[in-house]
Amino acid sequence: MIPGADTIPDDLAALRAALAAEQLARREAEARASGAEAMVAHLKLLIAKLRHEQFGASSERGRKLLDQLELQLEELEAGAAEDDAALGTDPAGGGAGPGRRRRKPVRGPLPAHLPRERVVIPGPTTCPCCQATLSKLGEDVTETLELVPRRWKVVQTVREKFVCRVCETIRQAPAPFHPIARGRAGPELLATILDAKFAQHLPLNRQSETFAREGIELDTSTLADWVGACTATLSPLVTLIRQHVMSAERLHGDDTTVPVLAKGKTSTGRLWTYLWTVPAPQGHSC
Repeated sequence: MIPGADTIPDDLAALRAALAAEQLARREAEARASGAEAMVAHLKLLIAKLRHEQFGASSERGRKLLDQLELQLEELEAGAAEDDAALGTDPAGGGAGPGRRRRKPVRGPLPAHLPRERVVIPGPTTCPCCQATLSKLGEDVTETLELVPRRWKVVQTVREKFVCRVCETIRQAPAPFHPIARGRAGPELLATILDAKFAQHLPLNRQSETFAREGIELDTSTLADWVGACTATLSPLVTLIRQHVMSAERLHGDDTTVPVLAKGKTSTGRLWTYLWTVPAPQGHSC
């Protein structure tokens, strides 16, 4: 082990040995960074090629290989950043050593549509030398992208009752609309569950476990009931989309197999993707 700053040996031989060990470790880290940089460039080239060819005849095999390459690329870049941190270099290429060879794209501004929260660090108001009052010259703003965890809430819809003392009748506003009749799930919660299940392929049991870790107990059977009710509610919209797709002049279909969790095993599911073209206006060609 290389001695630290608090355990520096006194004799010259030990100092030379420690310095040689540190130089050897740095050279090895630089060699790993160089090899990782070449592998990262190679993987990015392969990934770009596979993405260009992912709609070919062997798109399923290409998709699996693309996923593997992207995972390998992720591990290589994370390992390179770890080496940079261990050597005290800047992963963006601002320090000495292997970090300077890792070329990162120039960071653009953060999305303008996101809300901004100003955290002002107050500066000194008096000069420490002459105790005179300081005047503001300007300010430096550093933007940091942050994520606020989702926040659960219960919406209480209050319908007040009014009575007429003359005709002795009670008046009240009609009950609010719910996507599921007599359901207790709001539209945004239902949309989140459907998106996680069908767009992100996250099973309902895993969603139930995630909700439980956030303090919300929603059984898998309850989520399944909500998904079934939403499917029935959205069936007219699905019918309209199907009619629109099937009315196209040309229709292209792609069959993709995906593993699907089943009881005690993994079955094969199939995803059908359709592309359609519409007739060109008269006088123009497709």
